[in-house]
Amino acid sequence: MTDMTSTPAETPVPVADLSRAPLPTAATLRKRKSVPIQLTRFAVFNTRIMRMVLKGDH
Repeated sequence: MTDMTSTPAETPVPVADLSRAPLPTAATLRKRKSVPIQLTRFAVFNTRIMRMVLKGDH
């Protein structure tokens, strides 16, 4: 069992520093939350994948 009285493990070092990463704009956030836009993107993506599958040499 784990001994709870021992010192806590060190915090792991982050792989990448994201503190300076750009934040999404208000327009980007609206697009991400918009159900009609997401459904359209989903349909377009699925159509592209189906075209690749049907076009492939089996």
